[in-house]
Amino acid sequence: MRPLGRGPQLNLPSLRDEEVRHTGPLILYSAFTGALAGLLLALLNALLRALTEALGLFFGYLAPEPPGEGGLAQAFTGPALWPLAFLLPLLFAVTSLLGTGQGLAALLRQAREDRPSPPGAHLRAVLGGVLQLSLYSPMGREGPFGVLGLWLGRGLDRRFPRLGGGLAFAGLAAGLGASLHAPVAGALLATEILYRSLLLEARALTPALIGALSAFAVYGAFFGYTPLLPLSAPMDLGALPAGALVGLAAAMLATLWMEGARLLQRHLSPLAFPWRHGLLGLALALALLFLPEALGTGLGFVAVATTPLIPPKALFYLILAKLALLLLASGVRAYGAPYTPALVLGGLLGSFLAHLPGPLGLPPEALALAGGVAVLAGVARAPFAATLLAAEWGGYATLPLVLPAVVLAYVLTPPYDPEEGLREGPATPEGSPSETPPQREPPPPGPEAAAGPESPRG
Repeated sequence: MRPLGRGPQLNLPSLRDEEVRHTGPLILYSAFTGALAGLLLALLNALLRALTEALGLFFGYLAPEPPGEGGLAQAFTGPALWPLAFLLPLLFAVTSLLGTGQGLAALLRQAREDRPSPPGAHLRAVLGGVLQLSLYSPMGREGPFGVLGLWLGRGLDRRFPRLGGGLAFAGLAAGLGASLHAPVAGALLATEILYRSLLLEARALTPALIGALSAFAVYGAFFGYTPLLPLSAPMDLGALPAGALVGLAAAMLATLWMEGARLLQRHLSPLAFPWRHGLLGLALALALLFLPEALGTGLGFVAVATTPLIPPKALFYLILAKLALLLLASGVRAYGAPYTPALVLGGLLGSFLAHLPGPLGLPPEALALAGGVAVLAGVARAPFAATLLAAEWGGYATLPLVLPAVVLAYVLTPPYDPEEGLREGPATPEGSPSETPPQREPPPPGPEAAAGPESPRG
């Protein structure tokens, strides 16, 4: 009989050494990826701000900036000649040709499945997104920011294949974290949109956290480290019922947006890409003439909506106008991402609910924060990132209000696949890629030029 403790033993030290040997370089290169991405993102944001200001002065409207990046400067004179507003459809049609028709969702799918992207796809997506955002698009800048970080990370993954991948996650999280001024929430958001259905993996989360923190350390040196929307309002357990009501309202709003976008995509798909984007430009031209407050991302107006400057009736009309533009932008697959728009739409909803009597008689800052992250949780399917974002922007004392809102919005909003509208692209393997984990094997060292160029149909 073999003595106890003399049987076959697991070689734990060697396994541990092997893990450390791979983890150490991954941490180091993730920090390098994040820092480099932060510098590139700061340059990209400077370009975006310069274009936004130049085009805003030309068209006669500058949207207010969020408090975390320059305050609430706003200017409106209207176009010098009102027909100038109708240059927007032409400009959107032209910028639609600059992009590839595939934004962050498609490029993220290719990274998840370890497939090469068409040549120039990342650069074209970044440029198309920046140009449309500077032309009052309601989509979010985390689209081109995330694409730039993902592009950098994938390039470094090919350059250092022995790391076994992971730098693409760091780059993606760098773009999302810098865009939101919330590195931890950005890292969780990057991981949750990679792993749908609450699947999280340490190998993706570790480089994402390190990359996002490193990127924000560099990016914040140029644009500040304060929350993009500082909405602090401490709550207690008495806010739980109000949080549940906010979650129900956010779920209804998110469902209306996502289902409406799916319906519009189906009906507009026969149109050529330039015509679709030109239709969005026409809607923005009309908004410029009649309701300019609905233009642009809208984060600045969330801050204004928490003050008495906007009466409830005007705020209600602003929510409807913003929802209509977002429905159209999602339906035509405008460049950008839906995460900041979700925060804006939910923030405006929360500010409106603050004007109602009853159990929702809470500070508008708290309800705006809870509404924003609740709609984000439903749209992005990212409850952890939404909760952490609320904590980074408003402090952990907001959680009694935020948690029920986020949970209910996440549970009650039907899942929406942003890749569903990409059926026009190249054929892909059958089955839902939402549950497909990123490949762990090192990507091939060759360039991404293996795939042919893709351009919008039409």
